Amino acid sequence: MANLTIDEGVLRALQQRAEQLARGELGDLGQALSDLPAVEDVRRAIDVLGAHTKQGLQHQHAYIAALSTAQEAERGRLARELHDEVIQQLVALGHSVDRVQRLLERGEPEQAVARLRTMRGSITALVGELRAVIGDLRPPALEELGLLPAVELLLQRGGEGAPEVALLVQGDERRLAPQSELALFRIIQEAWSNIRRHAQASQAQVAFRYEADGLVVTVTDDGVGFAPPDEHGASDGHWGARGMRERAELTGGSIDMVSAPGQGTTLTVRIPYPGVGGRDPVCGMSVGPDALGADHAGELYRFCSPACRDLFLAHPQHYVASA
Repeated sequence: MANLTIDEGVLRALQQRAEQLARGELGDLGQALSDLPAVEDVRRAIDVLGAHTKQGLQHQHAYIAALSTAQEAERGRLARELHDEVIQQLVALGHSVDRVQRLLERGEPEQAVARLRTMRGSITALVGELRAVIGDLRPPALEELGLLPAVELLLQRGGEGAPEVALLVQGDERRLAPQSELALFRIIQEAWSNIRRHAQASQAQVAFRYEADGLVVTVTDDGVGFAPPDEHGASDGHWGARGMRERAELTGGSIDMVSAPGQGTTLTVRIPYPGVGGRDPVCGMSVGPDALGADHAGELYRFCSPACRDLFLAHPQHYVASA
């Protein structure tokens, strides 16, 4: 085998490139260091990590800003619901208590009893509204009954003016990892909310399809449709779509949105079942069933980071033993 001599200055340049990456200095990405293919392979690998780091930071900052905006909007929604519904009803109940007291003072117990019966109905309705608000924050049915019953209860709370919705199930039901079930529930919750508020649809459908390696959920409607944002952007304020994509990817899954003005919307979510093996095929690091995933040759592999996943997808033959 021929000896390969690498100039010490080239090695020092590689070291400096790696140190720059460690410090977060990403401006020199893509600049060649040597005519030697082996050196350039190493340099490209370092640049790939730097590019993914830079991209990840940009997406993270944008998503944090969007998440903060979404949280404030959700706080505002909860404040309005509590003020306009719950607090107003509590104030009305307080006035009813005063009226019952006056009826008793005037010696009219029968009217006081009738008033108390009305109050009991108001209290029951108020408890139901509070349970709905709490259920939006943390769906108890998801932990107690499972994903399908929780989604069924969610769809039943469509409210006045909601489109007719059908829940379809194909295949044998399987449980996902707890975090995956919560993420998928939130995606369906967001999609159903968008249909009710914006789609102007008359018909909607949520279909569960349990496949060999994962669960596929399709949410469709016959509404007005829209121009979907791109995969990484959030054009026209569609931060909800960005949030759904982030939730799916954090479970190792994926999401696909197809829509056009006047043609309704179809949302397809793919969530893998909990994985096996427990090792990243690129770096060998231990990974859990909720780690990022990718399919290759009919097998699901999990990774500690997007960088390892992308390196694997670029050259899977380097990491998968040949048959």
